[in-house]
Amino acid sequence: MRDDFSTNSRYQRTQKSKKQTLILNILIGVVFIGILAVGASMLLGDDESATEKQQNQDNTASVPDTDENTDESSNSDSSNEQAAEEENKENENNTDSESKEEDDTSVKKEEEEASEGSSEDSEGYKTHSDETAGPDGEWEPVGTVQEGSHQSSFDKGTTDWKEKEKALQYATGLSPDEIEYWWIGNGGSATTAKGIVSKAENKDNPYVVMLEWVDGEGWKPTSVERVPGAANQ
Repeated sequence: MRDDFSTNSRYQRTQKSKKQTLILNILIGVVFIGILAVGASMLLGDDESATEKQQNQDNTASVPDTDENTDESSNSDSSNEQAAEEENKENENNTDSESKEEDDTSVKKEEEEASEGSSEDSEGYKTHSDETAGPDGEWEPVGTVQEGSHQSSFDKGTTDWKEKEKALQYATGLSPDEIEYWWIGNGGSATTAKGIVSKAENKDNPYVVMLEWVDGEGWKPTSVERVPGAANQ
């Protein structure tokens, strides 16, 4: 009986020892798991903090880039605006220059036309080099240096005679070097005259020119026609 009791006692002690060992192992396991959980939590927290910090750094670093891009865009826009203003200014200057040149050309042309129509030579007579000169022209008085009451003169070399010659040149378009005066005389009244002129080689087919005196303005051609044989009469 005693042996059986001893055996039971040892068995119970053994079972109790096993239970205690199991409980201790479980507690150790729980503590270890807790340590692992805390460690993992700390590691994850550090990783998240590092990631957030890195993102903040990236965002902070990207801000100057945005500002720089904005500055570059502003500078580019400003440069484009300045270039556009300079181009517009240059175009305005070119337009003004062209307008000025056109105005100058127009004024010059008007002056030339006025000069052609009513300029005077060294003796004070009007000169005509436009389309009004010649047999088909719309004639004007040739001008005069005579003053006071006019007296028609048919004496060669007098002022009135020379003015008749100028009117005959103007009416026919012949130059002083080529014109031949075959006859100059009275045109039927005190204020009219008649001339027969041509080139030397065209004596058989001369011009017959009628002149009329305009007070203060000189002799004015009124008609020009070809009259064959008129210079031979």
